[in-house]
Amino acid sequence: MLVSVQSINNENYSTVSTNFDIPWKCRYVKYYVSSINTTCNILLSTKDDFINYYEKETNKHYTVNFEDKFTYTLKQIQTQLNHISECKLTWFLNDNKTFSMQAVVDIIIEKPSHRAALLTGLFNTKFPLELKKDQVYVIKDFPIINHSKLYLVSLQGNPMYSNIGDQEYTPSIIGNINTLTIDKKPLIYDFEKEGKPLKIKTYTDSLKSLELRLVDFQFEPIILKSPLFVSIKIKPARDADVKEVLSK
Repeated sequence: MLVSVQSINNENYSTVSTNFDIPWKCRYVKYYVSSINTTCNILLSTKDDFINYYEKETNKHYTVNFEDKFTYTLKQIQTQLNHISECKLTWFLNDNKTFSMQAVVDIIIEKPSHRAALLTGLFNTKFPLELKKDQVYVIKDFPIINHSKLYLVSLQGNPMYSNIGDQEYTPSIIGNINTLTIDKKPLIYDFEKEGKPLKIKTYTDSLKSLELRLVDFQFEPIILKSPLFVSIKIKPARDADVKEVLSK
């Protein structure tokens, strides 16, 4: 059985929810996502994104605010970071396309929002981050202005153990997407052609409803502004140990 579903909530197009009417009288079913289809209208930043920091001696606080934006150049990011003229922290774009920071007073950078961390390369940095006066801090990770790794996750997917910084995650992976997202270009990913799909064996009753979400490499939801279309293939399965989540 082939089921095609799409996201319909324009405030949350990255999430697909559906209810199934399984036609077979069987205890188990096996299913997998065969393909996804959307347009790469992915917000790299929103008005909710920020970087907060303050002068250690005076406790004067500053905030770098971002805007709803689908594309960036590195120069545009640098301009955005340096737009607070009275702040004593300057961001530099290095020759190798990473960023550096230098402060003329002691500065404490609080944890930035997730998308702000991606845009600056701070996504693997521990916070709060203290910068001493005149210290040049080189950010080792490259800014992410195009996604090249996405996951499709669901409650019924295969647990995948992962470490992000000092945090452990066990997201339910149902699709592993290796592709480059380019603004306004189609994102069409055929899991059957790209490699072996993740086949899930589960109780029939547990598949009466299914929620899938498109997330980035740190398992944070992306903000997709175009509908997401998902094709799912389902077939009956013989009785087996339900703990055998992945099957050949």
